[in-house]
Amino acid sequence: MNNLNFIGILHSAIAVFSLLTLALALDTFCVMSDKSKKWPDNTGGKFYVDDQCIDCDACRSEAPDNFTRNDEHGYSFVYKQPVTPEEIARCQAALEACPVEAIGKDG
Repeated sequence: MNNLNFIGILHSAIAVFSLLTLALALDTFCVMSDKSKKWPDNTGGKFYVDDQCIDCDACRSEAPDNFTRNDEHGYSFVYKQPVTPEEIARCQAALEACPVEAIGKDG
């Protein structure tokens, strides 16, 4: 094996190792909703907001018929579970818009 082949293989191995390390780091730091930490204000059902909510208003903007604000403590919660396909789509959009992944749908 000549030096150029060895350097190419070494470079590829380092790149793969770097990607794997990045993937593990992202998995470690990704925060997802936790139904064991959902606010008690949430109405029962599939969608909920947990205690990671930062009161950014994203969910209330995306699905105002389903999310509202607890004014006393400053967080959002689901006050009405979606029923129609449109409401479900808006709640899914709210889940995807949440910057801290405080919205879950496995409740």
